[in-house]
Amino acid sequence: MDVQDHGDGVVSLAVTRVADGNHISSAQLRELARRLDDVASRADLRAVVLFGEGDDFCAGRVGEPGLVSPAEIRDDLELILDVNRRLRTSPVPYVAAVEGRAVGFGCGFATQCDVTIAGEGAWFALPEMSHKLPPLVVLSYFAKFVPYKKAFELALTSRRFTAREAAEIGIVTQVVPSGTALARALDYARMIAGLDAQSVRLMRSFARRVSRLHDDRDAQDGIALMAIALSARALADPSRATRNAGAGRP
Repeated sequence: MDVQDHGDGVVSLAVTRVADGNHISSAQLRELARRLDDVASRADLRAVVLFGEGDDFCAGRVGEPGLVSPAEIRDDLELILDVNRRLRTSPVPYVAAVEGRAVGFGCGFATQCDVTIAGEGAWFALPEMSHKLPPLVVLSYFAKFVPYKKAFELALTSRRFTAREAAEIGIVTQVVPSGTALARALDYARMIAGLDAQSVRLMRSFARRVSRLHDDRDAQDGIALMAIALSARALADPSRATRNAGAGRP
């Protein structure tokens, strides 16, 4: 997870370093949280750009295999909230540059950023129901960006949707030619960096509060429900304790 300083308070962070579509493991979620803390500690920080190495933004989360008890499963899912918390409480805006796949965790993370720039060929999906899992954590914030009927349909069907559709429903800010999302995101971040820093911070904090993006109580409720359901399933069929780990994959 490379952190690069682009000057004028603009910092970029590659979301993952995994060759297989940038799937992200539990260990990598911990590392991502640490890197986000390092970035947030910079005194001159004005904007953060997030992107995925290679062809994809992030093709989903791969949880810890073999977990059975509700407490173990809950702790593993809490790693998602730890990363989301860094983004949510950041004093500066986050700009996502999305190319290729943004699936599961990748879709949710891109959704939560303040600005999301997507390449024309990018596509998004919430694949959990195709693995017989309800995407409760993602829905806890996805449904705050997207009208209920559309959020329900996308979560229910697990279907892919394009960058253009993502822009139409409100989770993508701008669609650009494929391969140019990172360059455009950096330009956008530099624009933010040129504004009055105190005004940007105040506006971001206020905007997220009035949009109900300022806490994670709904996500915590979703994790509690998922932990109980996944534990019951694993106890009924121990082989599912390992299979459930890959639930974020498309």
